[in-house]
Amino acid sequence: MIARQFTDEKIKKKEFVVYSGLDSFDDDSLDRELDLLKEMGIDSQKLKDKYNPLQLSEIRKGLADKLDVNQYLNPKLSWLDMEEIRLELFHGIDMTEYRKQGFDTQQIFQIRKGLVSGIDVAVYAKKDYLAEQMRELRKGLVVSEDFPVIFYLDPAFDHLQMREIRRGLEAQIDVSNYAYVNIPYMKMRVIRESAEDGLVFDKDKINKYSSGILNQLHNAYKDNIDISRYIKEGYDSDQIEEISICLKEEIPIDQYISVNMRADAIREIRLGIENGIIVDDYANEDFNWQQMKEIRLGLEHQIDVSLYCNVLYWADQMREIRIGLEEGLDVSKFSSFMYTAKDMRRIKEKIISGEYFDLLFVNEQTENYEDMGSEQKKQILENMLANRAQFLELSHGNMLCWFTLPPKTKKGLITDEIIYSFLKKCNIKYGIDEDAIIEASKHPGKKYLVASGVDCVNGIDGYYEYCFDVDNSLGYTIDDEGNADFSNMDSVIEVNVGTVVAIYHKATAGTDGCDVFGNVKTAKRGHEIPILKGDGFMIMNDRVTYVAKYKGALTFKDGEINIQKLTVMPEVKMTDKIVRCEGVLLVKGDVESGSEIHATGDVIVSGHVTSSFISSGGNIIIKGGATCPVRGGIDAKGNVSAKYLERVNVKANNVFANSMVNCEIVAKETIKTLGKDGVVYGGNLQSSYGFEAANVGSKGGAKTVINLGLIGEFQSTYNHLKKELLREQEEFNTLNTERERLQELGAVNREMMQWKIKINAAVGVKERNIKELKHKLNSMDVAINNSNNARAVITDNLYSGVVFIMSGVVHKIEKDEEISDRLVLKVDSKHENIVMV
Repeated sequence: MIARQFTDEKIKKKEFVVYSGLDSFDDDSLDRELDLLKEMGIDSQKLKDKYNPLQLSEIRKGLADKLDVNQYLNPKLSWLDMEEIRLELFHGIDMTEYRKQGFDTQQIFQIRKGLVSGIDVAVYAKKDYLAEQMRELRKGLVVSEDFPVIFYLDPAFDHLQMREIRRGLEAQIDVSNYAYVNIPYMKMRVIRESAEDGLVFDKDKINKYSSGILNQLHNAYKDNIDISRYIKEGYDSDQIEEISICLKEEIPIDQYISVNMRADAIREIRLGIENGIIVDDYANEDFNWQQMKEIRLGLEHQIDVSLYCNVLYWADQMREIRIGLEEGLDVSKFSSFMYTAKDMRRIKEKIISGEYFDLLFVNEQTENYEDMGSEQKKQILENMLANRAQFLELSHGNMLCWFTLPPKTKKGLITDEIIYSFLKKCNIKYGIDEDAIIEASKHPGKKYLVASGVDCVNGIDGYYEYCFDVDNSLGYTIDDEGNADFSNMDSVIEVNVGTVVAIYHKATAGTDGCDVFGNVKTAKRGHEIPILKGDGFMIMNDRVTYVAKYKGALTFKDGEINIQKLTVMPEVKMTDKIVRCEGVLLVKGDVESGSEIHATGDVIVSGHVTSSFISSGGNIIIKGGATCPVRGGIDAKGNVSAKYLERVNVKANNVFANSMVNCEIVAKETIKTLGKDGVVYGGNLQSSYGFEAANVGSKGGAKTVINLGLIGEFQSTYNHLKKELLREQEEFNTLNTERERLQELGAVNREMMQWKIKINAAVGVKERNIKELKHKLNSMDVAINNSNNARAVITDNLYSGVVFIMSGVVHKIEKDEEISDRLVLKVDSKHENIVMV
């Protein structure tokens, strides 16, 4: 189809989106800043090549506030310097004296903020403090005039230590136990957070234990578990973290661990027990954690780990053997200790490609014919061997051997004995047919099959036999006519304690074959597949039977079985007040107006929902539909599926319904109506990745807004992080310049040495902050790329009054449009117009 561009009907974006200055960091930022300056009557072209978007933003903001921007109209100034001067002009504060004293821009920023807040900045307006130390003192003084900043007034504290002391004071806890320069900020944080939760460490514990151990004691206090024995035995904090998980989840691990095991090794043992495997094969301190991992993965894939469960193997050798076993190969061909992992991999690849083979030495039936007993017979045999192509034909990859005597051969000249010897000399040694040889010797000119190999029979892969209907998925289905079927939306797979949910059928080895030369045709062993993942079930001692651990509701998705506790209610009335349940909640009737439901798992309602609030840690399924004109809403961590949604506020991952009328919907991924008559009209619908409906809008022209792309909160967070990264980089450059200056000066005196240590520490903190910000932004960039490909698909009717917003581009439908096939709306590559295909 030909793409059509919305131009004549395009409306101004200002009706829906107001650009208030650098709210994005894309390629259009410079042009948008220049356009805004032009609207203010400024000849923006004179500024275009001198200033970057951030600098232009500061100029524009100054002009908007009627400030004398000439005081910072200098392209050599960074945007941070410009921002500082602009804010000084805005607040009417003269910072000249502080600049003369040699304070940098970041320090001046903190002093000015203190002056604006009306506090006594003389407390921290000293060259001994870095900008971030000033900030912590300022934040304390802002709390109250008598805030005891004296506890962290010493410049020897770094800003992170100052922050922990300040937060402790704000929380009104006793900071005297940790407000010391020699206590690292990480230990300070643990002490503070523990005290806030009611666990106060005495000085002996603080001095004796590391921050990691103190943190584990804090976590154990919150989880109500006892780890004191493990601390006494000398386990470190990482080891205790793994042990604590076991104690919390009641995993019996004591018999398998020792203080000599690394935390990673204990984790491998824990993961094995959690996944229902017998860990005795590798729960041995002689194995390192990488070796344990390979054995654990082998056990989870249900292969014979005894073939590589040996401490003499390196972990990478174990890995090659494990993969070979999983692929059904004969690992004895490469499992020798003499082979490196690389050698093992090379041999394994040859086996898979068929380049590697063994000879099968079989009992030769031709032994009785070795001695021909006649010189004439020997000459005949030699002649046959010299012209073997006239007698012998091989086919089907040497699996079939055909023999033919020349048509004019005298009967009785070439006996079956000679033919036997001929075949032996030609190395044909397997599957010889004696009767066919006898017949071939009697009938010159006729072709006989005198030997045949045996095809290998590959093994069968392991597989699971599920003892429930795997197709019984909660939610809607679409019938052959394109209509949504809601009849099974409330169906739940209920299981009791001990119910068999699956049976594993192990892989078979297969049978090797052989060609007529005796070359082995190795059968591929069937692959064992990993043990079932999920929760709420266990593996029996036979290692093939899976049973439910408790009564509940079973769900099956992406190969995982999860059994959650099931609560069944006939209906939910307003008199039930707030309903809270762990696991799945099944309401067989209606949820009446004024009700409130909170569940950690799925919520399934067979009836209707009226003016009620439902939140779920999983999916929310409403067979009868929901109407919330007065109060209430739906908030799901998973998907929301309903027969209809009317005047409902919905937050979910994906939203599916037959109709959505006057709803406020925010979907992290997609919004879709069901069936060929699916309709959306009225309200605001926000979807990050896509929207699909049969009919959108109504003949009455009801205003319906379809907003595709990331929500404003995401964009705001993204832009805030971008600007924070720029600020951190500017501050890093300032600190790094000071560090380089100090390196040139050398260690002049003790005070200079302390200052040098402080600067080096501050540079290290900045580097970590920058790395963390970049990591967050990279993750958000992935989501942005997905949202840029968002599409709106309409299959039947698109009515006037519908507004589409895609990547900031707005289009309003001015006339009804009937669609013959399907209409796809998307933003063009320049993000200037919406096109429909």
